[in-house]
Amino acid sequence: NLSRADWRRDNVNKFVERIYKEIKSEKNYVKFGISPFGIWKLGYPAGIKGSSQYDELYADAKLWLNKGWVDYFAPQLYWPITSSGQSFPKLLEWWESENTMKRHLWPGLNTVEVKASDKPTEIVNQVEVSRNILKNSPGEIHWSIAGLTKSWAMQHALKTKVYQEKALIPQSPWLKINSIAQPTLGYKQDSGNTTVFWSVEDKMNVFQWVLFAKYGDTWKTEILTSDITSLVIPTANNAKSLNTVAIQAIDRLSNPSEYKALKIN
Repeated sequence: NLSRADWRRDNVNKFVERIYKEIKSEKNYVKFGISPFGIWKLGYPAGIKGSSQYDELYADAKLWLNKGWVDYFAPQLYWPITSSGQSFPKLLEWWESENTMKRHLWPGLNTVEVKASDKPTEIVNQVEVSRNILKNSPGEIHWSIAGLTKSWAMQHALKTKVYQEKALIPQSPWLKINSIAQPTLGYKQDSGNTTVFWSVEDKMNVFQWVLFAKYGDTWKTEILTSDITSLVIPTANNAKSLNTVAIQAIDRLSNPSEYKALKIN
């Protein structure tokens, strides 16, 4: 009883729903995401022009986001901020308004060939716009990696202006897994350095570690891969002595364990 277009969309919808649910039944911690064309339909939001994925690709991407059949959603917002018919901020705000299940909404940025005279500045500005709009789960996906690896100017602009520090991927609270136990922590000092070492019972569930070191009243933070279980750090930094260290285990979904902290004598 469906039109051909509705029948096509219905098949794609069932396919997306089935993929999501079957992944979760097999490995709940695996995140599934889709990067659809950036425009759902013409006129959504008002003033948007261009191709309609709903009518031309038979993809009802808005429905997938509304239903929560994704863990992250990366609409291809490959246009400049100032584009009149395909405004980057207007489209991102519209997609955010449709994110009723509060999944990760990470816009896809055209880091390779965005139509701007100064591409690095445009992409930096898009990152800042994204952070202003997506306050609860900021982040971006760059298309493609060549835009970073083959452009020193792009690398430099991003690293010095918006990506100065490492960051954890935001948590996905709708995905439930077993919590990680609190790690154990120890240290030894020698020749002006402090070796910090740690462990945890359920090592297989650890994806990253966060090591904290306090010098005076200032905390320094290191994000480390799961295979690293010790680190040599200076006993003093900027004329301030190390007085506290702490460790936290992070699982695949960025859920943290309880902190384990030690005072340094």
